[in-house]
Amino acid sequence: MSYWNLEKKNSVQYRRHFLVDNSLFHVERCMSVMQSGTQMIKLKRGTKGLVRLFYLDEHRTRLRWRPSRKSEKAKILIDSIYKVTEGRQSEIFHRQAEGSFDPSCCFTIYHGNHMESLDLITSNPEEARTWITGLKYLMAGISDEDSLAKRQRTHDQYPP
Repeated sequence: MSYWNLEKKNSVQYRRHFLVDNSLFHVERCMSVMQSGTQMIKLKRGTKGLVRLFYLDEHRTRLRWRPSRKSEKAKILIDSIYKVTEGRQSEIFHRQAEGSFDPSCCFTIYHGNHMESLDLITSNPEEARTWITGLKYLMAGISDEDSLAKRQRTHDQYPP
């Protein structure tokens, strides 16, 4: 099996498992919370954390934040996200936040061609879990309600 076919097969399997673990209601609640916005601390190398409002745009294609002096750069395309990790795993967390924050409130978004990291801290573990679940859902390519509902019905009809 070629690498491309293997990747395609793994992606489909991931989506199926994602839907098994996350009901339609739960995922849509995550999307709603993300679109409404959540205040989080954005950690940066060499500075203390900055409080920003992070939100998912109306088309569910970009993660944005405000305030920002560079408003056009204050976004991450969902398609550019490589992975999302839970806890204090990134280099920036290890350097700056060791012992300062509850690991269950921390997560990192790796994105772009150079695997840049966006290190975030929420005010409680549930908010972190909501964002991690929502971002992984979007990364799996299940971005519209009709598509998700259709996959959920198919899963219900033909369980793995």
